[in-house]
Amino acid sequence: MKTSRTRTVVKHVLLAATALGIVLPVWLLLVSSFRQTTNLLAYPPKFWPDDGSWANYLALFEGSSRFGRWFANSVIVCGVGAVFMLLVSSMSGYAFAKREFAGKRPMIAVMLATTMIPGIVTIIPSFLIVDRLGWTNSYWGLIVPTIPSAFGVFLMMQFIRVLPGELLESAKLDGCGEYGLFFRIVLPVIQSSLAVLTIFYFILNWGNLLWPLIITTEEKMKTLPVGIAGMRSFGQVTSGEMMAATFLSFIPLFVVFLFARERFIEGVTAGAVKG
Repeated sequence: MKTSRTRTVVKHVLLAATALGIVLPVWLLLVSSFRQTTNLLAYPPKFWPDDGSWANYLALFEGSSRFGRWFANSVIVCGVGAVFMLLVSSMSGYAFAKREFAGKRPMIAVMLATTMIPGIVTIIPSFLIVDRLGWTNSYWGLIVPTIPSAFGVFLMMQFIRVLPGELLESAKLDGCGEYGLFFRIVLPVIQSSLAVLTIFYFILNWGNLLWPLIITTEEKMKTLPVGIAGMRSFGQVTSGEMMAATFLSFIPLFVVFLFARERFIEGVTAGAVKG
């Protein structure tokens, strides 16, 4: 009994320490975003913004500030990109999992082989293609290259593969066509896996700096990571404003996970059980 209690206490202490290590940096970022720049490096550090105000946040949206446009660009790029990525990945996964056609196995092998290619290797070819299409400084150039996802197709394929064939056959007998099978039967069943893929996509692309930095040269088309990285070039931006901008950039990721957390946990758990 004493051994089990000791293990329980140790486990809870470790969990509490881990939670504190995760929450504390975010809390310090929030506190710093309310403080005056001259007080950010005060020692000992303060865990409450007793000298704080909304000045840093207001400064981000006042005058000629482009922060609002950067924020909107990131929301549009990630939101639209996620919808199309989920559609393409799920439809491709459905075809690979439940349909037989010529060249299916080689296509799967080639698709999986692309996951071993570092993303940095494809930057120059991707830029040349986008530039030839005239998509630089456009939403097309920011969104379209993020839609294809070998990982997403493989994930959807694994989840759809375990769906009972009898379910699809009975739907066919009821007069359901291919698109009906996919949109009315398959998609509702794999909602948890779609939530997992959505969160992975947002984490990867919301903070993506390299591709938007290469493809955009106009201030109005920059995304949030690129804009924040270049805020110092405006000269009058303070460290407090950068703290506020960084914290605001964290909120959408938190909101996405907040709304998709139950489905995310279901999807991860289901994948673990199936594995």
